[in-house]
Amino acid sequence: MFHPEFCQKTLCHSDTAVRCGMDNSCPPALLDNLVRLSCLLGSIQAYLQLPPGALKVNSGFRSQALNERVGGVPHSQHCQGLAADVVCPTLGTPAALAMAIAASPCGFDQLILEFGRWVHVSAAPADRPPRRECLSIYNSDEGYLEGIVDR
Repeated sequence: MFHPEFCQKTLCHSDTAVRCGMDNSCPPALLDNLVRLSCLLGSIQAYLQLPPGALKVNSGFRSQALNERVGGVPHSQHCQGLAADVVCPTLGTPAALAMAIAASPCGFDQLILEFGRWVHVSAAPADRPPRRECLSIYNSDEGYLEGIVDR
């Protein structure tokens, strides 16, 4: 069951898809993944004691076409309904949010501070436990850095 604040409509909304007239509906085969992501976001919100609406989803599920359009990596967890890019101005910077999630007991698969502008958080697929992998990236030349690195 979806967490009420992180419903299918919220997790599938994309300003880019709307602007470009693209269908970004989650296929039925991936709905269980989207529910897993919704529950993870709900647990993060609850653990961090964030008020409703504080944890904002910039990008959740992405169709393959939308993922290509926004320059997402091939095989992105977004395309499987397992990832969301979030911010929380109430809590502070994206780095502060990433550090708070990393220090939480929430069962995320990957947590990536991306370009200092948002936090990518993903749920693990149903067939494996969450890795709790923490990374940061500031530019593609440098690539991924281990851990949450605030610059």
